[in-house]
Amino acid sequence: MLAKELKELVEAYHHPEWVPKYGSIDFDYDEFLKGLTYYTKVESGCFNVEPCKGGCQVPGCSIKPCAKERGVEVCFKCDEFPCRNFSEFLESHPDHAKECDGFKRNRNEWLKTHIQKMDRGYCRATNKYYIGARQNP
Repeated sequence: MLAKELKELVEAYHHPEWVPKYGSIDFDYDEFLKGLTYYTKVESGCFNVEPCKGGCQVPGCSIKPCAKERGVEVCFKCDEFPCRNFSEFLESHPDHAKECDGFKRNRNEWLKTHIQKMDRGYCRATNKYYIGARQNP
């Protein structure tokens, strides 16, 4: 996870020690580290193993209870996908429906392609490849 790697890098360069004293930056470094630590924890809800069933921790989200009720980990495994519960998410993430359809049509090929992209440092959220991944793109 990127937040964990960033936290390790910040600590490896001893930034928590020298930046507050000598960096003269205009933000609270201790608060920054608390926030970064938050994003490294599974309990934060920023990521989880069961994306829909585990929920995103957004108050009032209708996806999590629906997925739990139907017994699916991810919405696109549901026979009624895409449904009204997922429509708001799809409005802000229109490419997700295409991704889910690709998974439903050929799960093995979809997984193979996405694993290869991840191995090269691809982040689906930003649609970018990042330096420092296991392999270069």
